[in-house]
Amino acid sequence: MADQYDVVVVGGGPVGLAAAYRCAKRGKSVLLLERFNFFNQSGSSNDLVRMFRTMYTQDFMADLAYKSIETWRELEADAGQSLIWMNGLLNFGDPNYRSGPEGNLLGPIKNLKRLGLPYEELTAAEIMARYPLKGLPSDFLGVYAPSNGCINVPLLLRSLHRLALSYGAKLLSGAEVKTLKVSSAAVAVTFDNGEPQTVVAGKCILAPGAYVNDVLSSLRLQIDINIWEMVYEYYATDPGPGGTLFPSMWFQFLGPSGGDPAKSNLFYGFPAVPWGPPNLARIAVDNAVNVIANPADRKIAPAANDLQITADFVNAYCVGTDNRPNYAGTCLQTNVVDNNYVLDFLPPSFGAGYDNIALFTAGWGMKLVPLLGIILSELVIDGATSYDISQFKITRKGILK
Repeated sequence: MADQYDVVVVGGGPVGLAAAYRCAKRGKSVLLLERFNFFNQSGSSNDLVRMFRTMYTQDFMADLAYKSIETWRELEADAGQSLIWMNGLLNFGDPNYRSGPEGNLLGPIKNLKRLGLPYEELTAAEIMARYPLKGLPSDFLGVYAPSNGCINVPLLLRSLHRLALSYGAKLLSGAEVKTLKVSSAAVAVTFDNGEPQTVVAGKCILAPGAYVNDVLSSLRLQIDINIWEMVYEYYATDPGPGGTLFPSMWFQFLGPSGGDPAKSNLFYGFPAVPWGPPNLARIAVDNAVNVIANPADRKIAPAANDLQITADFVNAYCVGTDNRPNYAGTCLQTNVVDNNYVLDFLPPSFGAGYDNIALFTAGWGMKLVPLLGIILSELVIDGATSYDISQFKITRKGILK
């Protein structure tokens, strides 16, 4: 007979680990299957740092980010580790910029006011007085909010892994899922961990990120995704005396040069973080010219275009910063048509047992990892979640092929 569990989780990245942790903490027997090694560089959690931010143009995302603050604190208390360095976020740029994957510059202000979160509006001159930036257009504006910070990604992953194990979850690496068979009573999961094995669970959580269609193929379902090979780069900053210090994360909002999407002017930066190399600031473009549909087609090497336009930006606007990166890499950013999450059960049209599988993929999820783990655990244990995820339905237009 096949081994039986209450919940099988597919995908051992941050969301899968968070879901396994939350299910196990609620007393469920849990098996997590990760296709590669844990803490790998094959998906969306590469490198050292990600943004936690509360500045959102969309009301529903602002609400979830605000509610996630408490879940981060709960996770940190359980792990006995600080996982976010809360040093704020500066958004700046063209106040007339209207649309993009990160919303726009001034749109979040209404939500910061509504949620009672502190913020400060800055002129271009005030921005350049506080940050090592130069040559900004005089009509640029800035919005600084302190309730944002740098997520320690390596520590987050290892903390979730440790906590899931401590609450009794079984975590397997090198376990590629081959087939899913769904009935009204259970889900049978066949995977290859050196030899084919099948386990049975009452419920299943799918959190395989860019590999979602590989996992769904046996169910004859596919999600219409495009995968950006996002570049990250590290630039050396002046160590002093009179050195260069980016005091917080920052993001520039500005339309592409000449209207050419390949010449994006959406740039972001992180300060040198305490868990990374000193005097190295992560700066990169928030765009990608390498866009694929299958992670197997990943080029791995950063796109020359993305490296060049970032270096040009650094040379033109950053003070005391080398204009060539010390090193660079890529990670996979999974997107759907509206740049939002897919967070739902299988579609009801699938038939019997559709609600035995909960799924998460796409969007910019690192900032909400603890909350996403809670939501997924509620879906499979309680049959519903207390959080509003109505914007993330799998049945909305353009999601399923």
